[in-house]
Formats: sequence, C-alpha cells, structure tokens
Amino acid sequence: MTIDEATVEPVSRRTAAALASRWRLLAVSVLIASAAVLTTLYLTQYRVDRQTGAAAEEAAVAAASSATAALLSYAPETIGTDLSTAQSLMTGDFSTYYGKFTAEVVAPAVRDRGVKAQAHVIDSALMELQPDQAKVLVFLKQETASHERPEPAVTASSVVVTVTKVDGAWLISAFDPV
Repeated sequence: MTIDEATVEPVSRRTAAALASRWRLLAVSVLIASAAVLTTLYLTQYRVDRQTGAAAEEAAVAAASSATAALLSYAPETIGTDLSTAQSLMTGDFSTYYGKFTAEVVAPAVRDRGVKAQAHVIDSALMELQPDQAKVLVFLKQETASHERPEPAVTASSVVVTVTKVDGAWLISAFDPV
C-alpha cells in the first residue's frame, strides 16, 4: 500500500497551521495577562498619590510642623507638661529616645539653669508621602534664654521630620536635623 503524496501534504499544512494558530493564541494570552499584571502593580504600588490625597498631605505637614514646635518648646514653669505633650506626639524608637534624652539632659538643664525655649515653624514642605508615612522638611526659628543669658538667642534650623500614621494620627517617628 502506498501513501498518496497529495493527501499527506495537505494534512501537514493543516497541522502546521493549527500549531501556529495555537502559538499565536498563547502569545496573545501571555501579553494580555502581562499587561493586566503591570497595570495592577502600577495602580496599587506605584501610584501612591491615588492612595493618598491632598487632605493626607496637609494633615501630615500640619502634624509634623506643630509637633516639631511642641518638641522644641519648653519652660521651667511647665517642663513636665511640655515634655508630656511632646511625648504624646511621637511613636516608636524616637519616642523612647526622646523620653530618655529629655529626662537626662533637657529637664535638668531647664530646671537648674532656667532654660526656656520657644520654637516657631517658619515654613514646611512635603518631601515624600506614603499611605502611612511621610517625610516633611521643617524650617524653624528657636529662641532660647536662661538665667545666665536672659536675652533670647535666636537660631534658625531645618529638620526632616518623619511622621507615621498610628490609629489615624500622624506621629513623629524620626527627627533628623539637616
């Protein structure tokens, strides 16, 4: 029995065409799935501005500014309240560090030498915003006086304040002088 070459050739062409069609369908499916994954990643991971709005930006900047002023303002008559208020505006390791530093350095100086400091935020600007964390550049002026130097000394400085959202409130989690 011989195989007719005329019938073999159309079968091979049909098989090749079917395979090519399947590969094209597979390639198109992979491209569509890749585009869907990339779009999802872009909208959920890289488009942070969609997860945060202008209200979050304003709240983070306002919290960083007011907390910075509270952190750097104290007087001998109100040192306990001043430090407690400032401590309530912090979180994490920075809160622990600040509590230890103020107990060992700031509070004794305020009580013994009558150090009085008043910080005023001149300006502030958002550097970075994530849904639960922000970095804010804060420019401030601080006036410091004491029993030895009753005339206030004025210093200008800037700090990068990292605030973290804890239970809906922006709290200082890092404080880095620039």
